[in-house]
Amino acid sequence: MNNVTTMINSMNIKMRADNRFEGRMTVNGKRKSFYGSTKSEIKQKAKEYLQKVENGYKDPKRITFNEYAEYWFITYKNGKIEPSSYTRLYRVFDSQIRNTLGRKFIGEIKTSDIQKLIDEYANPSNDNIKPLAMSGLKKILQFLRPCFKMAVKEEIISSNPCDDVILPNVSYIVLETKQQYSLSDTEIEQFRNVALEKYKTTGEYCSRNAIVLLIILNLGLRAGEALVLEWDDINLKDKIVYINKTLQCGIKNDSNNGTSYVSRIKKSAKTKSGVRFLQLNDQVMFYLNELIEYDKRNGIKSKYVCCNNYGKLNNHRNLQCCLNSISKKMVLDKHITLHTLRHTFGSVLIRRGVGIEVISKLMGHANITITFNKYIHTIKEEEAKAMNMVTIC
Repeated sequence: MNNVTTMINSMNIKMRADNRFEGRMTVNGKRKSFYGSTKSEIKQKAKEYLQKVENGYKDPKRITFNEYAEYWFITYKNGKIEPSSYTRLYRVFDSQIRNTLGRKFIGEIKTSDIQKLIDEYANPSNDNIKPLAMSGLKKILQFLRPCFKMAVKEEIISSNPCDDVILPNVSYIVLETKQQYSLSDTEIEQFRNVALEKYKTTGEYCSRNAIVLLIILNLGLRAGEALVLEWDDINLKDKIVYINKTLQCGIKNDSNNGTSYVSRIKKSAKTKSGVRFLQLNDQVMFYLNELIEYDKRNGIKSKYVCCNNYGKLNNHRNLQCCLNSISKKMVLDKHITLHTLRHTFGSVLIRRGVGIEVISKLMGHANITITFNKYIHTIKEEEAKAMNMVTIC
């Protein structure tokens, strides 16, 4: 900062023939001019420019999009958005942009270049390119648009080349968007029976994690919410659980030792609406009490409901492995994930006639539109069933 002040104070400022002021200085061996109606304006522009240079900014004539994107991440995203959101955004840049548009100079990138990139990922021209579904294509633009918008604001480029880019029609996109699968009532009963299996020799439950999965299914929890759920969050007497935090995995962490991806506990839910109180029904109370007794029998002490056999914080991988084992025993022809259990919770509520507003609150969605869009297929299925019951004449 002292170096910036020194350079500003030594800058040569003179009046131009058009009655504007011009300030000149040499930055990294290049002559740089600043223009304004007052000397104060000139100094302020110079200060902002030098601070950007200190953060890694380069002259637009010499900067690739990769270089500007890295500067944009550091200056406008790091520490300004959720670490999980930052990581997702950076992975889009790293996977789809760095070795394509990223190598071009930022001032040379045209709308047609971005459109070509989008079209190529929608319908690859060769096997070396991994196709993206519609959601993946949208994520590319969700990164590029604000990045170029800031470049326009900083007067690096004159217009945003993303403005006229069009997402391809669904019929043109090779990779179909996956429809979330939910368990049927029959499959739910099978799931419960397998999850509660016991060893014939000892009479002990085959898996502690399997009971946790039943709790996730019956409360509609996100996996991250379940993993950091503490016994102190549960009022067994009043049968209430307080969902107030989540586990974020694969968070980008930059240090002197390089880049690594870590897990962190976020001291709030995924969204503001995600912080919620849920009533515990008799079935969930049964599972919780079974966990308590299981831990007593096996000497497990932990503040976490979803701990491992050593009482430590559990992880997504262990829960998914348990889920895979249950699915195999059920002989399901579809792959189910931890999110399948949450999606099943919402689908069951719809099938049983619970209002979409109530479902939205129970699941901690940010708004009712999200809930509706996620369960549109289930809603339509129920509407079709209703029509089949109608006989006019």
